[in-house]
Amino acid sequence: MGILRNLFSAKKDGKPEEMIGNVDPVCPYCAFALLKMPGKKTKCPNCKHDIYVRTRPVDGKRVLVTIQQVEALEELWAIVNGTHQEYLAKKREFEEERSRLSEHSGNAADDRDVKWSIYNKELMKHANGANFGLYRNTRLEMAEFLRKEGKLGDSLSTYIEILYLDLNGPQNTSGLSTDYFLPHESFVAPGIISRITNLITKLGWTDNEVWKELERVGNISHKALKLPLSPENAWKKMKPQIFG
Repeated sequence: MGILRNLFSAKKDGKPEEMIGNVDPVCPYCAFALLKMPGKKTKCPNCKHDIYVRTRPVDGKRVLVTIQQVEALEELWAIVNGTHQEYLAKKREFEEERSRLSEHSGNAADDRDVKWSIYNKELMKHANGANFGLYRNTRLEMAEFLRKEGKLGDSLSTYIEILYLDLNGPQNTSGLSTDYFLPHESFVAPGIISRITNLITKLGWTDNEVWKELERVGNISHKALKLPLSPENAWKKMKPQIFG
């Protein structure tokens, strides 16, 4: 633990600083004392900055951090998990895409636009490579990204699309087979149903509204990806799982 503590402690002037984040309910920006320890991202009532809640790898404690400290913790977790090179590669890709978008538009690209552009490039790569399981996983990342942004309607729409893809049994073939989708081998993860039902509850959607959204996004995917299961047939399987 001593070695890890040295690794994960920031240093200044050769001396160890306090480890990243606040274990107490104190704003990491302005040191304002909060009424209680938040369980998720919240806004400081004093300085109005977003406070993030993360787990610190050195001791497993939940801490309050700034957006800059979020990135520092992500890198430390990558070191712990043995994925540091992958982390650095993705960071380089992110900055290269930011430069490309900024040069194209003439304005500095924000983080969201960069991330969304990378997601769309991944979708194109997976579709062209006939790896539709990976395609589906990228859509899942996009759904979570939207949910964390607070765009719950867009997130729910994307989750509905993911469930539709799952019912079609997406396969990773790398072009070695034309069996891109096998409905008889489909698997629906309970977590997807849970996320959909939670978002439906928050947004107050009816079963008819969910069907209409499935019909909209499903028809696009059905045509573009040539899915074997139609939105109508998918709804027969989907509705009981969502609404009981």
